[in-house]
Amino acid sequence: MTPKQIKELADKANRLRAEYSKLYELGDTHKAIGLEREYLNLRRRVIDEISSEVSRKRAVPLAEVKRRVRERPKKPRYATGIDVLDRELVPAKEYNGYNVGGFTLGNLIQIVGARGSGKSSIMMKIHGNISRREPVLWVDFEMGEARVVEKIEDFPHDEENLLYYNASREIDDIIDEIKMQYASGCRNVVIDSAMKIRAGRLQGYERASFVSDRLSELTSTLEINIFVINQLSQNSEHEGRAAIKHGNDAEYDADFIFFVAKLPKKDTSGKPMKDEIGAPVTDDSRRFLVCAKNRQDDRLFKVQITKADIFGGGAARASPRHEEVVFEPGDDGTLFESITRQREELE
Repeated sequence: MTPKQIKELADKANRLRAEYSKLYELGDTHKAIGLEREYLNLRRRVIDEISSEVSRKRAVPLAEVKRRVRERPKKPRYATGIDVLDRELVPAKEYNGYNVGGFTLGNLIQIVGARGSGKSSIMMKIHGNISRREPVLWVDFEMGEARVVEKIEDFPHDEENLLYYNASREIDDIIDEIKMQYASGCRNVVIDSAMKIRAGRLQGYERASFVSDRLSELTSTLEINIFVINQLSQNSEHEGRAAIKHGNDAEYDADFIFFVAKLPKKDTSGKPMKDEIGAPVTDDSRRFLVCAKNRQDDRLFKVQITKADIFGGGAARASPRHEEVVFEPGDDGTLFESITRQREELE
């Protein structure tokens, strides 16, 4: 079956899903059940075709690989819509602080931070921006339908291209849904969050390792992007390094790792503020985004992102002074101090 035929089958299946869902709402259960069965049969055919297409791939001579690479069109880049970030997502040789880039396809992208750091808002901004160009899938195990509908209105988007999934949390079912939407043209997926994905009876590190391996394989074989929202390890602050919860293999499998960090609010003299019990006060108007791994462009960087960058409004600002992130020998590429301590001020 050709890619065009698979897409036609997937589009037909998606139309059937919309039809039977509407019939269930109208109370026409008998007709809805018939259409749902037809949908499930088509869905299984599409998923099997995608899986078969991957399994048919075989080793080929390097000369053939060279020819394919030479003749392949230049990979498009998907801008995030966050200008200060897009100006960093460019190849090292093209970086000048002004060129705008983005993510090419084929990446497993980890977005990591503590609770309340703004991970979901950053991803909704990116998710909405890509939807203005083509379909994008949001796999939601955190916010729920009502909250997602409310939050997405804060960002420019094309709702016809926003695909939403909040059904089974089993990794096999999630992968099947991604393959189904891939057949219809979806090439970018957001999963919120990885901690809620189930993998049979596996728990903790084994579960996280299995999930990241399966998702990494999917990004490579289908050449799609999967953005995974993840939690910061509870031991990060005590160990003096930032890390993904249960994430040794997740960090290895990832093509990108971004840490989202809260920044301290400062008084007029520039000193960090504290509340009445002596706890640090967070500056809710900005976040520090640190790229701790980048297989795409082989560049590490950090930028400050303001509320205006995410939600719009306010005057456009110049790009902050660029500071390349340099990791010392022996460091594993995930720093905590460099994330929580601000080293440059926005003008």
